[in-house]
Amino acid sequence: MTMIERVARAICKTENTVYGWQHYEDCARAAIQAMREPTEAMRVEGVRHHDTVESIWQAMIDEALEDK
Repeated sequence: MTMIERVARAICKTENTVYGWQHYEDCARAAIQAMREPTEAMRVEGVRHHDTVESIWQAMIDEALEDK
């Protein structure tokens, strides 16, 4: 499953809709594009977790989700 499909399915789950996940592919692309440039807090958190690519990615995404 591609990341676009994963994000589109996640968006679809949050909506009360008759549409399938494919309807949200453009929204998924836009959401992923919006995260292309990390915030300063995401950069700091990524540097803190530098042992694997996965841990850097997850730490930065976790920081973005906590951003208020």
